[in-house]
Amino acid sequence: MNRRKVIIGVLVLLALVFPYIVPDPGFWVTNGGTRTLWIGLVALSMAYLNRNLGLMSLGQLFFSGITSYTIAILTIKHGVSYGISIPLGLVIGTLAGVIIGWVALKTEAVYFLMLTLALTLGLYSLSLAGESITGGHTGINSVAPPKIFGLDITARNTFYYLCLIINLLIFAACLRLQSSNFGLALNGIRDNAARTTSLGYRNSGLRLAAFVWASFIASIGGVIGLFYYQAVTPDSVGLARSIDLLIVVVVGGASYLGGSYLGAAVIAVFESIIQDYTKYYVAAEGALFILILLIAPQGLMGIGEQLRKRRNKKLAASAGTQ
Repeated sequence: MNRRKVIIGVLVLLALVFPYIVPDPGFWVTNGGTRTLWIGLVALSMAYLNRNLGLMSLGQLFFSGITSYTIAILTIKHGVSYGISIPLGLVIGTLAGVIIGWVALKTEAVYFLMLTLALTLGLYSLSLAGESITGGHTGINSVAPPKIFGLDITARNTFYYLCLIINLLIFAACLRLQSSNFGLALNGIRDNAARTTSLGYRNSGLRLAAFVWASFIASIGGVIGLFYYQAVTPDSVGLARSIDLLIVVVVGGASYLGGSYLGAAVIAVFESIIQDYTKYYVAAEGALFILILLIAPQGLMGIGEQLRKRRNKKLAASAGTQ
């Protein structure tokens, strides 16, 4: 058993016993555990694109938000059951990924970043303007989570474990895809698109498939976010939330899938603590972000690799002097 599997096993075990080892479960399970899983899942959709396509998307909140709004509008305003509204919300969020990905993937680098950000800001504007449908500034509130097989998921631990199971399945699927022929092809396209084309790969189709998968992940995050807050508002897809999500990804390590959860945990815990001490918690979060980047330019997940490179450099230097 390699070290990576041991680390993953330990982390999963800690996640399983988390509600029973924290000092104040009523606070930390919700504000630390469940919030980390929700934010981490949406951040995972960003990290997956960055790792496999070399593209940073700020449009993941678009897919998350449109899924949340679809479910809330159908259920609260039109009385549609969750058995229909949740799958339909996921379908709409994922189909949006097909359409938007087809357009967005024609661009690269900063143009891709700005185009995807424009999509999120467009949803923000539409949610404000369409007050009769979206509720405007106040959004749609009192979205009570459904019962699943008779289980009341509003219960703190039940909702946490449901989110944990979903995240474990999605994360395992991402790891499996990454090590598959599909994932290897994506890495080839990322590193040398001309070569993969010459080898007969359909680059555009593979890139679109990766984008749609990331959109599906973000859409699931939209379902969790909706039931976490039991509401959806324009602020949930605003510029500030998009920047927060980008900070989470960068802090954890944009090139590492697990960095999404590490970054989400750091930011969620930091925000929960710092708000009790100062009203300038946004500035404090910015200072933490800068400090982490100064210490670990590749994010917290990249510290190990950073130390290995430094050690190898010292060994090479000492060997050269002998």
